Amino acid sequence: MTTLNLNVNASLARTVAYTGKLKSQPSRFKLYAWMAITIDFVARAVFYLWRNRRYLSVRKLANMALINVQFYFKTQRVIGMPYKMKIESTNICNTKCQLCPTGIGLQGRPKGSMTFQDYQSLINQVKGTLHSLDLSMWGDPLIVPDIYKMIQYAHDNSIWTYISSNLHAFKPGKGQAESLVNSGLDLMTCSLHGATQETYECYQPGKTLEDSVEKIRHIITTRNAMESATPQVQLNFVVTKKNEHEQEAFQLLADELGCKAVFSTPSLNIRFKDKDQNLQPLGLAPDILEKKIKDHLQEWLPEDKNFALPQYQDLMEDKPVRGEEFNGKKTMNCDWPWRMSVINWDGEVSTCCGSFEQADDMGNVLEHGFKKIWNGPKYQASRRSFKHKLSAEQSKDNPCATCPGFML
Repeated sequence: MTTLNLNVNASLARTVAYTGKLKSQPSRFKLYAWMAITIDFVARAVFYLWRNRRYLSVRKLANMALINVQFYFKTQRVIGMPYKMKIESTNICNTKCQLCPTGIGLQGRPKGSMTFQDYQSLINQVKGTLHSLDLSMWGDPLIVPDIYKMIQYAHDNSIWTYISSNLHAFKPGKGQAESLVNSGLDLMTCSLHGATQETYECYQPGKTLEDSVEKIRHIITTRNAMESATPQVQLNFVVTKKNEHEQEAFQLLADELGCKAVFSTPSLNIRFKDKDQNLQPLGLAPDILEKKIKDHLQEWLPEDKNFALPQYQDLMEDKPVRGEEFNGKKTMNCDWPWRMSVINWDGEVSTCCGSFEQADDMGNVLEHGFKKIWNGPKYQASRRSFKHKLSAEQSKDNPCATCPGFML
């Protein structure tokens, strides 16, 4: 059956690749263009339904359709539930990633891991409408002893699962690869961000690239020996000035390992530049803050414009970027307040994956239940900020108010 599934997946993938080319071909005939678009849409829908058949139900599909309509119209109150979610297994990490608030030692919420009992309670609240679940956030999920049990509980409740890891907590000789495969995990991203040791440790100082590569080989070898199609493994490469010259080499590394290479736009987190380690305002003079931000951008912002946010580029060119400009309009069509949500390890709900500070929290799902928070005042204000300007009171501790659609 696994071989059949892989063959069907491959055939449908080839079909979608062909219909995509068909759609992109220029044509003087409108009828042909519309036919090509329709054929491509149907092919992609069939591929999506086939690949997700284990995780879809009539209720989930209806909820997705309802949420997507409301996202299109940017409704303030939402009927339905998010169909994608991050439930943070832990915010503890063992790596000092240089562009991550956790990695550089900023003190957000207290460190901890979600208990399996609390996790079960959350899954039971959302399993009827939740399609996909990411168990990663501000820490590394493989640190959590119960992580394989948590993945399997979601899998057994027909929820697609994903984790992102630096692999430093992974122990190849202790049966963890087998546990990973048996858990039913669908997709795993391994954070590397470099194709050579020199570049790798620019982002993850003190760590060794070859150790991570060998662990990836072990996971893939174990998965194949167990005749499993999952987890699929992809390698993440956040493109910065320090590593952009290695994009081609990274792709070759991924090809050699049999993984997909994912090239990502960096979040440079300049919003923390006027705060201390405890996230208290430093009150820097405007010129000093400007220099501090520009130095940071000059160090990390890639020259490849495909991976440089325009707002960062504006700052490099001395064009002001004022958060107030985005209150009531967004330059990026962010869908977090409608399609997705984040639940931190302690049960506090955040609007999106960029929210690090406790002040941004919407409420505690372990105390109030998710549904109440999902349409609570803070969530509704977040959605309102996409079409209408929020008042000073509504904007207080609401990161959506001044966000362009991607947290700077």
